[in-house]
Amino acid sequence: MKKVLLFIFFALGIVWVFILASLVPRRNLPENSQWQLPKNRNAVFNTSGINDIQYSPDGTRLAVASSIGVWLYDMNSGKEPALLTTDIPGAFSVSFSPNGKTLASGYEDGLVRLWDVNTAKNKRTFIMKQDLDYGEVSNVLFNRDGDTLMSSSIYEVNLWNVVTNTHKQNFRIGVQRFGRIAFNADAVIIARDENNTIRLLDAATEKEKKILKGHTKRIKSVAFSLDGRTLASGSWDRTVRLWDVATGRHKRTLKGHRKSINGIAFSADGQMLATASRDETVRLWDATTGKQKKTLKGHIAPVNGAAFSPDGRTIVSWSNDRTIRLWDVDTGKFKKALQYPKSSVTNPAKK
Repeated sequence: MKKVLLFIFFALGIVWVFILASLVPRRNLPENSQWQLPKNRNAVFNTSGINDIQYSPDGTRLAVASSIGVWLYDMNSGKEPALLTTDIPGAFSVSFSPNGKTLASGYEDGLVRLWDVNTAKNKRTFIMKQDLDYGEVSNVLFNRDGDTLMSSSIYEVNLWNVVTNTHKQNFRIGVQRFGRIAFNADAVIIARDENNTIRLLDAATEKEKKILKGHTKRIKSVAFSLDGRTLASGSWDRTVRLWDVATGRHKRTLKGHRKSINGIAFSADGQMLATASRDETVRLWDATTGKQKKTLKGHIAPVNGAAFSPDGRTIVSWSNDRTIRLWDVDTGKFKKALQYPKSSVTNPAKK
């Protein structure tokens, strides 16, 4: 009899849990702001389907690398964004050339594609050696002159001459398991899983310049300031560390996030830093003093990344809640959410 009563009480308890859960008010997302993902493709991407977002140098366009492809938004109009598609749609990274006329994108099939921003046509595809399965191109970045494109995959880093459309150089990373990688004009930064360290590699000589130590857990994100003098790193240890690239010296540690840091971005002038975290917030910091300036709240799932507009007045963030949000940097207030495209029909401009 006692067992029967215990079972009844247990069953009633479960029922009450579901009833109470249904009565708790849910946080609302901006209307029509959630992204629709294609079926059976979620596993290889962030659960938001959004992997990278970058502003064009003049701030008029926004490129979104997603599991559907690359969406190109015109920020001065309400038009539906152009979809830059390929036979393998999944895009992991995007980068505008310094003049804003070309967009580079890295894909899950290991290829790097260049697009004409005005026509949305594929201009060139760079193909790596096929003797290994290199996996997705996780990072692409133009150098300051715009004549060289750097790309990274699981195993190696490649440099491409975008003027002559030729391959310049490649070097092996040397390990298959690594955290994140970032570029500036002079060096390649690799944040390896082993020993929670960051290694500065010279892209010209392929020699190791510095080893940066200090994080106590795995590194999740790294970013250079635009002038290449400062490196920021975010970790599972919930801290952000700033480093002097020339000397390898640790400058300061930023604390405040309650969970790991998924993404880091510098403003164009290098004065501010944005950090995106699993704690569902984006925090803005004074990069010189390390003082926290604003906490941007509104996402209801881990935030995977953030990027400043070129004028430093707006922040774009993307999250596992499948929204892309725009924020006012000065006030920290939410401005609007980008509307997801109504369809994912292949772009007829595909070449």
